[in-house]
Amino acid sequence: MDAGLIARLSEISEEEARILQGGGVDMQLYNEKRRKSVEASKFLEGKLISIRTHTRFAPFPPHRHQFIEIMYVCQGAITHVVGEEEITLHAGELLFLGCNSWHEIRAAGERDIGVNFLIRPAFFRAAFDMMDGQNALSDFIIDSLSGEGSADEYLHFAVADVLPVQNLVENLIWSLYNGESGSEKLNEMTMGILFLQLMQAPDLARTGGGAPRQVALRALSYIEARYIDATLREFAARNGLAEYTVSRMIKGELGTSFRILLMEKRFSAAVHLLNTTDLPVSEVIASVGYGNTSYFYRTFQQKHGCTPQEYRRRREEV
Repeated sequence: MDAGLIARLSEISEEEARILQGGGVDMQLYNEKRRKSVEASKFLEGKLISIRTHTRFAPFPPHRHQFIEIMYVCQGAITHVVGEEEITLHAGELLFLGCNSWHEIRAAGERDIGVNFLIRPAFFRAAFDMMDGQNALSDFIIDSLSGEGSADEYLHFAVADVLPVQNLVENLIWSLYNGESGSEKLNEMTMGILFLQLMQAPDLARTGGGAPRQVALRALSYIEARYIDATLREFAARNGLAEYTVSRMIKGELGTSFRILLMEKRFSAAVHLLNTTDLPVSEVIASVGYGNTSYFYRTFQQKHGCTPQEYRRRREEV
């Protein structure tokens, strides 16, 4: 990260100065009634996204938020406790905490520099518009973060070595700290690209809430990245699990099967190609991973009420 930006983030805040004089974290700065929650009105008045540096030198008491929080560690390491699990974030790593997540933070030292992105769920909806519309992975993430999940859920991305992610996060930090007029749309676009990059690194992600939820996240990421040749057998082998076990976990977490998720992704990709290219339908079918043309035609007819050729013709007539 840019040395000048690190120096700016390292400056001792008024709150930190009081802590160094013998105080602790004053929860009234975060909730006027001193309740164990951080109010959106304190940091997000009229905004979808804001940013603040993490308060060092004292443990942050157990709390939850009225918004989504993403912590990024710029330097050093910062440890969270989510539920009963301890998660240490090192420089370059991201931790996503949903509206319902209950957590505390161990005291950070002077050289442990972290920033918190404070975000209303609606901000992510705008970012997800950049994706494929009906995207199972983005739906899973937003459900986990917007308060539908349990109090011990999180998403941890160990992406310190993924240069595009680091560049995007630094751009967001720079933009939000400088607060330039008209940057809101740019920030939304940057967040959308950041999510697209994170989806390309499913092996670097883990989630709280137990093994089945972790497997579900990995399955969705795997399908998103590998839908052309993805198979349940390969995914199960990658994770050292039996196919039956994987199927049961995915069904329990997502309410549907691996096969249906894969089919929906392939058909979504096919529709995108029909809408945006002039490829022959046979090439569209092959490019999304189907070798059985008759099955594709039959299923497409059931889903859309017409053949692929008719679908494309209707689109051209609009």
